[in-house]
Amino acid sequence: MSRDELALDFVMGALSPLERETVARDRLSDAALDQAIRELEADLAPMTGLAGTLAPPDSLFDRIGRAIERERGAATDKISMAFEEGEWRTVAPGIATRELWTSRTYLLRCAPGAVIRAHFHTETENLVVVSGDLVIGERVFRTGDWHSAPPGTDHEDIHTVDGCVLLIQHVA
Repeated sequence: MSRDELALDFVMGALSPLERETVARDRLSDAALDQAIRELEADLAPMTGLAGTLAPPDSLFDRIGRAIERERGAATDKISMAFEEGEWRTVAPGIATRELWTSRTYLLRCAPGAVIRAHFHTETENLVVVSGDLVIGERVFRTGDWHSAPPGTDHEDIHTVDGCVLLIQHVA
């Protein structure tokens, strides 16, 4: 199935729950799939008005207002951001990064086939595969796997086959 067909099936609700979960995870590391889904959702959004409307219950707006107030209270003094929010900065072909709570902790999004060039570690680097795959040497890391490289070590080129999202933290 092509990327466009997969995106259309996802948006139209034609996938099984397992397939839908897989596509939702894959779109995190595949920016092109994510963009195809977003474009279809935007294109089809005007059609939602064609289905007719139902009058909401009288109590609905009060319930929404109370829910918003509860959410505001729960979020006081906290910072949250959805995956698709924020600015991604391209750092190499097929690789983008987004800083999280400090410049020493960030997400790295790698397109399918992307290569992280060989590098030397001056401090500990911890990484967790949030989605997708990452190949270090002969080992394939998948969602939930983690790797830690201490200071004074180096990596040869690292790559991803199907794309990935990594959570990386540097520790002095």
